[in-house]
Amino acid sequence: MIQPFFSAMNDVLDQMIERYPNSSPDEKLALEEQWNVLKSMSDDIIESWLALEEKMGDYRRRRQAGDIDGCKAKPAVAAMPAEWPVPFIKGQGYFKLHMFRECACQFEQLLALYAEWSLARLYLAMSRMHLGEFAEAHRHFQLVAGTADEPKLQSIAYNAMGCVQAVQANMAQAQQFFRKALELDPGFADAKHNLDACICDAASVQLSFGSAELSALALG
Repeated sequence: MIQPFFSAMNDVLDQMIERYPNSSPDEKLALEEQWNVLKSMSDDIIESWLALEEKMGDYRRRRQAGDIDGCKAKPAVAAMPAEWPVPFIKGQGYFKLHMFRECACQFEQLLALYAEWSLARLYLAMSRMHLGEFAEAHRHFQLVAGTADEPKLQSIAYNAMGCVQAVQANMAQAQQFFRKALELDPGFADAKHNLDACICDAASVQLSFGSAELSALALG
C-alpha cells in the first residue's frame, strides 16, 4: 500500500524535473505549486512516521521488560556480545581515523552476528553518512531511533537524520529531527547547534553530525 504511493510521487517528481528546464514562466509557476503540494505531503508523512516510531520503540521496550503477557520476548539473535569483539575495536579505530569505508566493513560483520546491537548499527550508519551514502545511512538511523533502548543513542540517530534532511535541503523535516534529538537529550550540543543553524541561517548551515558524541559512548 505504501510502496505504490511513493512510486507515484516519484513518477510525478521525475516528470517535473524533466519539464522544468523548458517550461514557460507560467508553467514553472504551476510546477512550483505542484511541488508545494508534494512538500506538504512529505512533511505530513515525516510527522506521522515520528509518532509511529516512538510508539514502536515504546512497545519494544515494554516487550523486553516483560510487560506484555507477563513474559519477556526472546530475540532471535543476540542483542550484543558480552565483551568488545575485535571488529568493534578495529571499526572504532577506523572511525577515529576517518577511514569510513573500512569502518563500515567491520560493523557490517558485527551486525551479521548481532543484528539488534544499536551502538554497532549507529557506527555503521554514521560511516555511511560520512561516505555520502545518505539513503543507506538514513535507513540504519531509523532502525536505531525506533529500537534502541538508550535515549542517548536515539538522540544521536535523530540528529544524524536531521543532518541528512538538511543536506537534501528539507529544512522543515531537519528541524523536526533536531528537536526530537533535543527532547531525548536536552544537553546534546550538536543537535542544538544544528537546530539554531537551520532556523537562523538555512542558506549556509554548518552541520554537526554527532560523531564526537558517538565516539565518547564506547571505549572511552
